[in-house]
Parts: sequence; C-alpha cells; structure tokens
Amino acid sequence: MGIQGTRLGRGAMRTLTIAAAAASAMQCVPAYAADMAGTANAAVVRPNTLIKTDDLDFGTMTSGATGGTVSINAVTGTRTTTGGVTPVGAGTQRAVFQGTGGILLITVSGDTSVTLTRAGGGAPNMTASLVRAASTSGGGVALLGATLLPSGVQTYYIGGTLTVPANQPAGDYSGTFTLTVNYL
Repeated sequence: MGIQGTRLGRGAMRTLTIAAAAASAMQCVPAYAADMAGTANAAVVRPNTLIKTDDLDFGTMTSGATGGTVSINAVTGTRTTTGGVTPVGAGTQRAVFQGTGGILLITVSGDTSVTLTRAGGGAPNMTASLVRAASTSGGGVALLGATLLPSGVQTYYIGGTLTVPANQPAGDYSGTFTLTVNYL
C-alpha cells in the first residue's frame, strides 16, 4: 500500500502562504502597558523630636455678600461654615505633628493665630484663630492646655476658625504658624 499525496494548485498554495504569514504576524503583535506612580509615606520620630505630617487646610470655599467663617475641628478634623461662606468639595484637614520625648512632662505652646495672604497679593488678608489638641499612643484625643504627660508617641492636632470677609477675592491663600513642644 502506497502513500498518496495531495496536489495543490497555485491558488490554493497562495492562500496557504498568506494564511501562514498572517498567523506568524499575529504572534508578533506588540504588548502595551500602562504605568501609574504611587506614593509611599513613613514617619520616623526620635526621642525629643517633633515632625509635621500634615498641614492645616481650610479647603475650597466661596465668599458671599456677607462675611462668615470656616472652621476645622482640632479633635475630629471636621469642617463647618457660617454666614456667607459656602464650602466647595472636600480636601480639608487639621494639621498633624508627631513627637516623642520627655521624662516628667511636656509643655506645648505656639501661635494662637495665623494670617493668610493671597498669592500674588491684591486682596485683604484673612486671619484664623488656632486651637490645639493632642493624643498619646495609649489614649484618646483631647483639647490641649499647656502640659501633657509623656507616654509613647504624642500626636498634636491643630485646627481653627478662619474669618472670611464678604466678597473675598478668589485666589490661593496661605500662611505659616509655629508649634513649640518642650520636653522636660
């Protein structure tokens, strides 16, 4: 018994060649990738040190025909507004500082207000009164007087109330304040 072959005509041979070329081209299709950057953060505190981990941010707001206020609660971090101020979106936060140290007690002081000026000028300044709160790694958050007993890592929170004049011009406003912690 013999083996019989199949005879292909020229048209069939071209079709087979085109099919083989298409199959090998599909195996060479380039792959596409998408990259997205992420952020990793860490805070390291050493004995008798203080570091800032978050800024105080009153957020975005509109100023109406009457003045008003926007407040960030130092204990909870929540925002409230009064008068002609209308909050826009989220993105607010209390300031957060962390430290560790002290043998007997810790005294905390610093600015009680901050002046916010518009980038580029051309607008009245705004003033915020500041409120401090603190917690230790072993307890809850409480409003802060002047002293705190050392216990692990201390976290200090700064909130406050920003007074916004009527029809305050649009813009980015910022200012700086100081928190002082003495470890005794």
